[in-house]
Amino acid sequence: MLLANILSDDQFAIVGCFAALAVCGLIAMISFHFGPAGQQKSSGPASLRMNSTRAKQTSDDVQERRAA
Repeated sequence: MLLANILSDDQFAIVGCFAALAVCGLIAMISFHFGPAGQQKSSGPASLRMNSTRAKQTSDDVQERRAA
């Protein structure tokens, strides 16, 4: 293999790590595209879900948390 003769062992390992990251990213992209998250089509803008207990947090809770 010509590439193995040009690169040192450390450089070859770094190239291998980047190749592994690229393959993992490709698998994740394909999984997202064909999975349930990729199948949902929303007509409006994306909205964030808010935890109801977080929304009802009082100022006493905030001050108590700051004191700790």
